[in-house]
Amino acid sequence: MYPVLIEINGTPIYAHGFFLNLALLVCLLMVVGESRRRHWPKQEVVPITLAAFVGGMIGARFSILFFHGWEAAPFTLNFYSYFDPQIGPGSIIGGLIGAYLAGFITSRLIGKADCACDAFAPAMALALIIGKIGCFMSGEDGLGKPTDLPWGVSLPNLDFRVHPTPLYEAGFSLVWLLILLRLRNHPWMQNGNLLKFGVGGYAIFRFFIEFLRNNRILLWGLTGQQWLCLVIILAIVVYYAVHFARSRRMASV
Repeated sequence: MYPVLIEINGTPIYAHGFFLNLALLVCLLMVVGESRRRHWPKQEVVPITLAAFVGGMIGARFSILFFHGWEAAPFTLNFYSYFDPQIGPGSIIGGLIGAYLAGFITSRLIGKADCACDAFAPAMALALIIGKIGCFMSGEDGLGKPTDLPWGVSLPNLDFRVHPTPLYEAGFSLVWLLILLRLRNHPWMQNGNLLKFGVGGYAIFRFFIEFLRNNRILLWGLTGQQWLCLVIILAIVVYYAVHFARSRRMASV
């Protein structure tokens, strides 16, 4: 593990914070590139992207209260800890929900009827690849549960190997990125469908990978992260069920 990448004049550069910020920068650059490719006007790109960033930061942090309860409030509600380079802003699941809701609300406030948020789908997957490398190098949350598999990882002060779950997520995100890039021009994957597909796919994967992680059990043997994944999946299913029913009604008129 390399929680500290390097030191510059005695100042430590933490792996978690470095790769988190690198992921955000690469995500922004890819959103800009996708926006240009999709001819998404700047007057829409800027407010929606900024809102998604702020919403993601808030969602990532406040979801910790859901996962760990009010005993985490002193840390969660500490504004300055948002920028602690050792830990980062919080949960990626909460960040996705916060970013999506903030981007959606802002798009409606500026009067945009359709959805241009598909530009975020491949950027999200690419950011996850980079960010999870930082999680692995910092040994975040003990990486995962004990394992006898040959690719298990040793951590300091442990006499057993553990699942390298951040690398599992990075590997999945790489495959998911290639799939999203392949589908981004498909007629069925426009007007928000590519992003919903991307988020839904990650939520399904994250639900199952949680069984190998060390997160706190919240209810009925499932972690808070798993419950949020189920909320995401259910919301997407309900959205398409309503959309399909509406389309059938309009076709029958």
